[in-house]
Amino acid sequence: MPADADASTPDGPTERLCGRLCRDRVDSGSKSERVALLLALAGGERVALRRAGANPFRDPELEALEGQVLIVEGERRERYFLVRHYRVGDDDDALSG
Repeated sequence: MPADADASTPDGPTERLCGRLCRDRVDSGSKSERVALLLALAGGERVALRRAGANPFRDPELEALEGQVLIVEGERRERYFLVRHYRVGDDDDALSG
């Protein structure tokens, strides 16, 4: 799996994920249906991202990185991954995931 358990924060264990940032519809057919930023991981899993301290519905900073490989660190929550830190990677990072 492309996640590495690193350390812990008061909110929970810190993980590192690597994948390509994309935008797609989530929660189709529900009241929560929306277009969200997702990190497409090497194994096919797609994880919704939410940057700590940013608007949960629209994040221009991450939206500008759509299509690029990101390495994100943070915590998994029930329905999304809370991003504490991120950096832009390259295609080699995505393959090694």
